[in-house]
Amino acid sequence: MKTIIVYIKSMAAAGGIERVISNLIGVWEKKYHVILLVKDDEEKSFYDLPKGIEWISIHEPLVLNMKNRLQRVISVFGNSIRSHRKLKRVLKELSFDYIYTTTSLNGLEVYLANPRYRRKMVVSEHASAYAVNGVYQRIKKFLYPKVYCVSVPNKMDCELYEKWKCNTEYVPHLVSFREPQRNRLDTKIALNIGRYTNDKRQIDLIEIWSKIENKNGWVLWIVGSGELQHELENAIKMHNLEETVRLIPPTTNIKDVYKQASLFLFTSRMEGFGMVLLEAMAFGIPCVSYDCPSGPRDVVKDHFNGRLIDNGNKSQFVSAVQEIISGDEVELQQYGENAFSTVNKWDNDGIKTKWEKIFSE
Repeated sequence: MKTIIVYIKSMAAAGGIERVISNLIGVWEKKYHVILLVKDDEEKSFYDLPKGIEWISIHEPLVLNMKNRLQRVISVFGNSIRSHRKLKRVLKELSFDYIYTTTSLNGLEVYLANPRYRRKMVVSEHASAYAVNGVYQRIKKFLYPKVYCVSVPNKMDCELYEKWKCNTEYVPHLVSFREPQRNRLDTKIALNIGRYTNDKRQIDLIEIWSKIENKNGWVLWIVGSGELQHELENAIKMHNLEETVRLIPPTTNIKDVYKQASLFLFTSRMEGFGMVLLEAMAFGIPCVSYDCPSGPRDVVKDHFNGRLIDNGNKSQFVSAVQEIISGDEVELQQYGENAFSTVNKWDNDGIKTKWEKIFSE
């Protein structure tokens, strides 16, 4: 049985990367010996994980000051430097066939622990390749052409990594839910799920919501947490939206939240995939999303299962939402039916086969 190490700083957060990893581990542990290698001191995961996997920690937890961007940058790179010796020692003691990493910095840490590990490295890219951070772009351009495989969940980024001469594999994410029936879409609840950060642009979403003149009884739920919590609360008050916008903390019972929604609104600046879009569609929820680089266009098809809006075009976003919530309900229901069929046709088995191929070469 082959051994796969999954290296991530922590599984405690309620993020998209953690969701993707929990889905993958649930599949892999049936066929491989999976070792979850983390920096946390505790075996703690926000999402459910199989009981049979092996946890190992290098005991160098990453603590971030979410109120200060500069301090976060210093903490991240300082943590990588402190992790080097511990990671090197742990990896040297382990026998493994592949090591799966989820960020360019984690990948670099493994490479610096021993450059020979590059032959076993599967770098799974979760952020958009067009992210503007110059430091991370340099790390990717240095590291990715050297590793065994770069797994990319969207077609747009695949083209760029292939130009960089990377061994690139297009592998979309597994769908998290398979529901027996779709939502009735009669609750008049619009939903957004994501960490409260500038990249998710929930403040823009609140502004968009404020410009919808006839809400027709609809309310907006924004589920998440993060450094912009206070700013979001102020934006709600500034636009006098206390009656129609709710901020809801993350929950492990996210299925119950999806089941109550009739529309999903997605305003991210950049996304490697947009896992929540696929999850929303599993419940037959139509999605209105910015066409940001790089992932939403692979899931949302304009005027089919929702609306795909020019990235950053707030007025277009307002018009699309206004049309859906105040127009003929037939359109909403048709989008919902198509969203549900999108997920029903999502090829989880084909995705599993792609991973088996990666781990067999």
